[in-house]
Amino acid sequence: MGRTDLRRADVELFASQRAPEASGIQAQLDALIDRQRLAEEADARGLDDRPDVRARLAAARREVLAQALVEEQLQGATEDKALRERYAARKDALSRREIHVRHILIRLPQGADEAERRRARDRANLLYARILGGEAFDKVARESSQDEVSAPRGGDLGPVLEGQVHAAFFEAAAALKPDEVSKPFETPYGLHIVQALAPVETRVPSFEEARGRLAAESRREAEARWMKDLRERVSVERFPQALRPLEAAATDAGTAGTQGEMAR
Repeated sequence: MGRTDLRRADVELFASQRAPEASGIQAQLDALIDRQRLAEEADARGLDDRPDVRARLAAARREVLAQALVEEQLQGATEDKALRERYAARKDALSRREIHVRHILIRLPQGADEAERRRARDRANLLYARILGGEAFDKVARESSQDEVSAPRGGDLGPVLEGQVHAAFFEAAAALKPDEVSKPFETPYGLHIVQALAPVETRVPSFEEARGRLAAESRREAEARWMKDLRERVSVERFPQALRPLEAAATDAGTAGTQGEMAR
């Protein structure tokens, strides 16, 4: 069309960037042709010579090329063979502790003052005393826990892996022996009383379970290596004076925003 040949790859890319259910492929082609008409008209008017348009075109080209290089360079890093070798070498490091506990939660409002904290502690201590006095933990949890999900199950959280809950909660729970009940302790979510239902176990994830994490680590390491190589090979000359107007504009915008907040 016009001065441009549109190929199947152009249609495929254009369609991939739009909602697939929006229309059929012919409608997508018609929409692409309309965009190309606009682009050719902009080119005829010399809009590509405007500094702001040139900057946007350069930015688009830069991002496309950078992403293409990233995909090409990292392809080998996430191949099945490489990930399985990484899994075999890091199997022990991938292991995580697993606990099975139930708990009672007394929530603390965000920004709770000392009086609210004292009332929450008093309530938690009262529930702890009931359990020490012989009441079943699950009964007290059903009646009094403020964790709406686990309370109907008697506070049972099921198996919990290290990293799935707040570290303070996990460490306090992992220190308990089976059937042992903790004293009330605090996390950012509130006050907890915990009972261990099973010994702490060490769980090693299968390769398939760890695959996503291994791939992400491999990509990060590979990217860091060749970015280091690029930084060493490609020289950069900086012109700080050219950035001063931008820095001044950013400072002015920040000051204006602060003044606006103060005026509200």
